[in-house]
Amino acid sequence: MTLIDFLDSNIKDTLILVKSLRPDRLILVADEAEEQEKADTPARHMSNAAETIAKQEGFALNVEIVEVNPRDAEGIYEKVREAVGSEEKAYVNLAGENDLMTACAYNLCTKENAAVPVCVDIREGIVRDAGTLGQIAEVKHITLGDYMNAVGAKELENSRTEPEESEYDAVCEMAETLFKNTSAWNHLCTYIGNHYSKDTNHVRIPQDLGGIKEKELLSAANKQLSEFCRLGFLTKKDNDVYEFANDRVKSWMVVFGTWLEMYIFIKIKPYVDEARVGVVIDWSAGDNYDTKDNELDVVVVRNSRPIVISCKMRMPTKEDIYEVGYITNCLSGRSGRSAIATSEIVEHKESWKVGLYPRFVKMNVGLLETIELRKGEEQARKCFEELF
Repeated sequence: MTLIDFLDSNIKDTLILVKSLRPDRLILVADEAEEQEKADTPARHMSNAAETIAKQEGFALNVEIVEVNPRDAEGIYEKVREAVGSEEKAYVNLAGENDLMTACAYNLCTKENAAVPVCVDIREGIVRDAGTLGQIAEVKHITLGDYMNAVGAKELENSRTEPEESEYDAVCEMAETLFKNTSAWNHLCTYIGNHYSKDTNHVRIPQDLGGIKEKELLSAANKQLSEFCRLGFLTKKDNDVYEFANDRVKSWMVVFGTWLEMYIFIKIKPYVDEARVGVVIDWSAGDNYDTKDNELDVVVVRNSRPIVISCKMRMPTKEDIYEVGYITNCLSGRSGRSAIATSEIVEHKESWKVGLYPRFVKMNVGLLETIELRKGEEQARKCFEELF
């Protein structure tokens, strides 16, 4: 069986159809201008992703790339019709962004009956015959790894280690303590970061944190330090020496935003199919415009749709909104969703960031405020459902 796909930014449908229909032949119709004399083109990345899926699913797949001029209607049709040949059973992905390519797909399905139009019905979890609306196959969902393969990206080795399930309650309780006074945590985290050693598992933390004069700030920081000990992340020894529970905890104690990232990861995990925290990606094979390394604070996948969440233990800015949208587009094209999680109150009418919340709405970027997530499981579920 042959699957025909007119390549665009709709990564999700293409890979779902490959995984669900298990074709032995995939024809990718691509813009010839993007495919000339390059090893890391969109079609080649998609080809690699499709072949990887086939290997994982245990079936053989031959991928062919047909290069066309997206402005030449007759040329598109003739090249694709020639590639399909006398194939007795062929499906074509009817979803597309280019009008002429969509017209070509329509003609293949109606004018000469060379292919059956198909579409992915995520809500019902089936692949449908777009002509009869009947079921062809059940949807098999794709993963974060599939998306990275499709854009030529790769995960770097320094991606953060996730907390273990046995630590979830303690991590969330500690995080909620830090959210109440992020300024105190900033001073405590900065002090530890400046005085710990990578070669030892302890650090000396004096009660004045190196000379903090503001009594309320110092008191809050020391209360946070006590909570770290009570919850088992630190153990106090003699002479104000504190021992880290393990190397993972040590890494959490020197990065200011880590606790918000882990908190969101833990809270959202029950509602999604896949969740990762602190994923560092090398985009160099996927785009040539961004820096080499980018960290996705939290990324989840639900029903094959990735949601990239940028975590800010401060008031977000309009630049943060644009950045998370851009990174999401790099990862998943128009398949993904962006969101920002923050320990601040953005939506409040008296917020000093006047006009920030309407920008979230305008840019279709989701918002997760920890003050809402802390109101109970039902409210947290409601907040997460708004992202999906």
